[in-house]
Amino acid sequence: MRREGLSDSAIDNALASARLYPIFRGAFGVGHRPRSHKAELVAAALACGEGTVVSHGSAVALLGLWDYAPEQIEVIAPVEAGRAIAGVRRRHVPLPSGDEVWVQDHVPCTSPSRTIVDVCGMRLGRPAPRGASGAGRRAALRRRRVGMLHRTLEQAAVLRMLNVPAIDAVLDGPRRRGVKLLLRVLEPWRRYKPGLVIRSRLEAKMLPLMSEFSVPVPAINERLSLGGVRFEIDFLWRRASLVVETDGGLIHGTPEARTRDAQRDRTLDGAATGRKPSTTFTLARAALKLSISRLSSSSPVYLIGPTQTDSLTVAGVSFASSSA
Repeated sequence: MRREGLSDSAIDNALASARLYPIFRGAFGVGHRPRSHKAELVAAALACGEGTVVSHGSAVALLGLWDYAPEQIEVIAPVEAGRAIAGVRRRHVPLPSGDEVWVQDHVPCTSPSRTIVDVCGMRLGRPAPRGASGAGRRAALRRRRVGMLHRTLEQAAVLRMLNVPAIDAVLDGPRRRGVKLLLRVLEPWRRYKPGLVIRSRLEAKMLPLMSEFSVPVPAINERLSLGGVRFEIDFLWRRASLVVETDGGLIHGTPEARTRDAQRDRTLDGAATGRKPSTTFTLARAALKLSISRLSSSSPVYLIGPTQTDSLTVAGVSFASSSA
């Protein structure tokens, strides 16, 4: 404001008359207080100086990869940013540049790929279990970190923000904490191309499990005409004549969705009747049965076809006369 010609007395008068509201040291709201958390994120970036971006826990929440945000706004700021600001936590990691800088809802932040690399080195806030030994506490913390990374990558895939080559490009830069663990969790995703159309976290959970059990890469959310009706199939292996449906409650829990899914199940069940599964079908089905048993989902899943599992729909279908 001083650069714009306002004197200290003019600024004091604006504050006294409630025309300016202090948000952070050096950042003010004009006419009213911030009306959203995103406005506070913008104010934090402005308060810390030019080149500052929202990062780590604040960025991962802003991008929609987590459903919670830290109490303090986390930022990466230039060295010249000055002393600490109440309510803002500065993260001392290399400043992002180029494609590592993102703008989400008008908030300058780290890109999804850079954010994933940043959070892999974060210390998780919850304490280790009471009474555990040193080795037990370390193992518990490691399990929590692995779970956090799995959930973050799954949500990034659902939001079409998961880009393994871009993450590798960030990792080619300065050395970071947690990289070995991130690379291990990231490995099953490498065979999938960026921008996959994934509808739910349950679908996202399936993809690394398919890699783990060497199940061939399927067509995902493929349009398929069968019995004169057009469906969108979650996972489709044409050569194996295999369809897998993972019906999570968030997308399939409405009455309309349940009616649509019931019609789909009847059509697929009818197409599978009397068909003897091929060897490829049997191997894929066995691997998927083993994989799906590891998923934790409270959502109902419809069971059809020659083989049923607790949380997976499998149907052997002949697509010889069908077109996708």
